[in-house]
Amino acid sequence: MNQPTILVVDDDDDIRFALTLLLEQAGYRVVEADGPVQCMQLLSRLTPALVLLDMNFTRDTTSGKEGLALLAQINPLNIPVILMTAWANIELAVTGLQNGAKDFIEKPWRKEKLLSQIANHIKSVTAKPVDTSWIAQSSAMQSLETLIKQLAPTDANLLILGENGTGKSQLAKRIHLLSGRCEAPLISLNMGALAESLFESELFGHHKGAFTDAKQDRLGAFSRAKNGTLFMDEIGTLPFHLQPKLLQVLETGEFTPLGANASENINVRLIAATNQDLASAITNGQFRQDLYYRLNTFVIRLPALRERKDDISALCEHFINQFAAKYNKPILPLSASARELLKNHPWPGNIRELSHVIERAVLICNGEAIEISHIMLDYQTTQSQSIPALTLEELEKQRIVEVLQQHNQQITAAAKSLGISRNALYRRMEKYQLEGLDESF
Repeated sequence: MNQPTILVVDDDDDIRFALTLLLEQAGYRVVEADGPVQCMQLLSRLTPALVLLDMNFTRDTTSGKEGLALLAQINPLNIPVILMTAWANIELAVTGLQNGAKDFIEKPWRKEKLLSQIANHIKSVTAKPVDTSWIAQSSAMQSLETLIKQLAPTDANLLILGENGTGKSQLAKRIHLLSGRCEAPLISLNMGALAESLFESELFGHHKGAFTDAKQDRLGAFSRAKNGTLFMDEIGTLPFHLQPKLLQVLETGEFTPLGANASENINVRLIAATNQDLASAITNGQFRQDLYYRLNTFVIRLPALRERKDDISALCEHFINQFAAKYNKPILPLSASARELLKNHPWPGNIRELSHVIERAVLICNGEAIEISHIMLDYQTTQSQSIPALTLEELEKQRIVEVLQQHNQQITAAAKSLGISRNALYRRMEKYQLEGLDESF
């Protein structure tokens, strides 16, 4: 059997010896380099499956400049690089990820985690499952897509920030599917829905007889997500007095099921999400700063739907297909006027609101296309939002579309509501290419 070769680059003889011993026992062939010069000499003669790269050599002990410079030399060779850094240098490791490294490992490392990360990055590339619900056509989402494709293959803990309904759980799924853990489970846990009395049981599991209602053994979320991803949604709602229990597990890499005598090692990729301002929660004494730092090796901000309007048409098509299949209805197109109405709505409820609007439209539409009359928007919620940054013409067009929809396309009633004549309304409809509206009255 062909042994994958790993190049270990570190100026510490003891570190190289320990890694060589560990990796050879795991079935790898190991080649050592004590610095950048020897590393590049070796890479001119061989192509390892992976490079384990220390960040600091002889020049100093903290800046990581030598490691980053060497990383830049290795990148064109398309060899995956895992950085080795101390816990205090996590920011340096994140810089390395931004500059092309695939992952990082903290010193002192945990054997099981290190071997898992190495296996994930050197295994043969396999086809990833396709997630057709992920829409990223807008410039905001294209930037996000570039970022997650860089972060997904790593085991870095991620914190997703975004408003309610923006699709944070969908983003966690996307990251999981792009990771080396995609063949293992993605376990989602809503921290806001956990009963405090069951917190430890839900996360760590329990053995039969551990407490009154423990009729049988039960695996906790950390066990069910083994080798995969654990997604903790609404992490900001976790009660303050329970936060140390989670922090201890993240710091030690171990947990003990209720009623068990021995601890178990965790092997999960942790993704957390919240719509809360955790910085303010820390200031107000509602969230632990040390837990925050453990969760947010990298923070990802998910744009609100109003910030990614170029995705609305594609999202509508996705939801139309989804709900047409669910309710055994025909797949119908959106009319131009309905599409314009949806694009100009501020969407305070984000993608969740859009999904509900399209679901209702699919249910009540019996024609050949989904028209404005089938689009039921919450105007009270809409009017409570701040006015978006539109030109006067865009605001006028949006207002005309909204009033026509409110009056079921009755021109006389809409013109009266707008305070203009019917002829004036017709002229504006022609100006904004809204002649496709039903003009009956």
